[in-house]
Amino acid sequence: MLVIANGAFKSGSTWQRNLLKGLLEFKPLPESLRSEKQNSFVDEKRLENIVKSSEIKSNNYLAKAHIYKTEQIDLLTSNVEDVRIFMISRDIRDALVSHYNHFSNVRPYKLSFNTYYWLVGRFKAIQLTKYNKNWAPFKKNVFHSNFESLKSDTAGELKKFAEFLGVGINDQEIREIIEQNSIKKVREKSNRKWFFRKGEIGDYKNYLTPSMEKDLERIQHKTGVLDKIGYYFIFELRYLFA
Repeated sequence: MLVIANGAFKSGSTWQRNLLKGLLEFKPLPESLRSEKQNSFVDEKRLENIVKSSEIKSNNYLAKAHIYKTEQIDLLTSNVEDVRIFMISRDIRDALVSHYNHFSNVRPYKLSFNTYYWLVGRFKAIQLTKYNKNWAPFKKNVFHSNFESLKSDTAGELKKFAEFLGVGINDQEIREIIEQNSIKKVREKSNRKWFFRKGEIGDYKNYLTPSMEKDLERIQHKTGVLDKIGYYFIFELRYLFA
């Protein structure tokens, strides 16, 4: 079985993937399934072959992904026997704050949040809206979670993860998985400690202005032509040539 921890960038899919690791004995992702650029990611360009692969019928594999294209979703959800997708979403406002901090950390310059939002963030919001919209329809092999539920009731969500995978788990095992994947432990193990932030719910209140929130609300209901053009040039072109 191929298990995929999927979600928009900075929505909690890494934490979700780490928690899932403790539920089954997963084999290392083989070259035939993994992305050439990121060993822990499933290869999005070979999904058609992957979902039909005999490998995922005989072994358990765990991969990450940031998939939101409808044709790719259709491929993954076409094999309900051998593929399980854990789709995690997050309040777009908090996801933008997390993306802003990542954006600042990987660049030699640091923009103010105001500059980031009007030049980049609002177009990122369009992408996040697409994620949620494209994954919204119910599919038999997709488990929908969200960062807020995972944060406020990690044990409860983990029990649901196990049930979806058909795995038995007791309270002690759940506590151990949660402890091993606490933000403190994850930072200790990582050579990119800055990647894992505090992950507070509602942190956007310290960043977004009323005009930004109003703009976000409009974007989530209707995207204008100029917004779509800006989004395409900032995100879609990079995806096409990646």
